[in-house]
Amino acid sequence: MRGNNMTTSFDDKAFVAELKKKVEKELVERELNELTFWKEELGKLSQKKAESLGSLQLELKNFIQRMENRIKILKKGTDI
Repeated sequence: MRGNNMTTSFDDKAFVAELKKKVEKELVERELNELTFWKEELGKLSQKKAESLGSLQLELKNFIQRMENRIKILKKGTDI
């Protein structure tokens, strides 16, 4: 029976290692997607021709507000 317990332990460790690898890969992919999205949004903002410094500041404030709203939604979903 000892042999079976060792095999099971090895299988469990291999399973956990594989699961950890998959989770880490998924987290990296999600982070890349999020960063790409916000980078594109900032790119759009930087391409706009601002009428004045005040209008640019307003656009930046709106952008920051969108990011803050997204953070709140994510935190609510994960109970952080």
